[in-house]
Amino acid sequence: MILFINKSVGRDMGISTDSNTGKEYQHMSIYYVYAYIRKSDNTPYYIGKGSGIRAWNTHARISVPKDKSKIIILESGLSEIGAFALERRYIRWYGRKDNGTGILLNKTDGGDGATKLFCSEELREKRRKNSTGRKLSEETKRKVSMAQRGKKDPPLSLEHRKNISEAIKQYWAKRKSGAI
Repeated sequence: MILFINKSVGRDMGISTDSNTGKEYQHMSIYYVYAYIRKSDNTPYYIGKGSGIRAWNTHARISVPKDKSKIIILESGLSEIGAFALERRYIRWYGRKDNGTGILLNKTDGGDGATKLFCSEELREKRRKNSTGRKLSEETKRKVSMAQRGKKDPPLSLEHRKNISEAIKQYWAKRKSGAI
């Protein structure tokens, strides 16, 4: 099985118009298509679309590789539409196990994941009104409290804190110099 990796970063910047509000917005090239690779034979077992740290976050039904070198960014610098299209193409190329067409554990043909939703001001106001003044029952409060117990992040190592500090200093130095 051959895994194709495109190391180039394409750009797809443009202006789109929201059909509901008529407002224009710039769509950004912040999306990528990624693959999780099997340890046994170095073939992909999952293809996904993401932005930010999505490829390294836990999924509902698919386990993220413990060895982070087994997470491969196939294409990056994409618009969301472009990322969805490439996700569908890769899934079609490798096929899905559940429907007998291939090796991937994906449950869909791709291109249908959740995206960042842009709510109109009216919808936000409606949601705000519906949730304002809502009182939780004592039972619900107890359940929320129990669910949140013990969920503190472990303390960062001294080395990790130094790395974070150095990265922040470098960022602000670049920002001051106008490089960013």
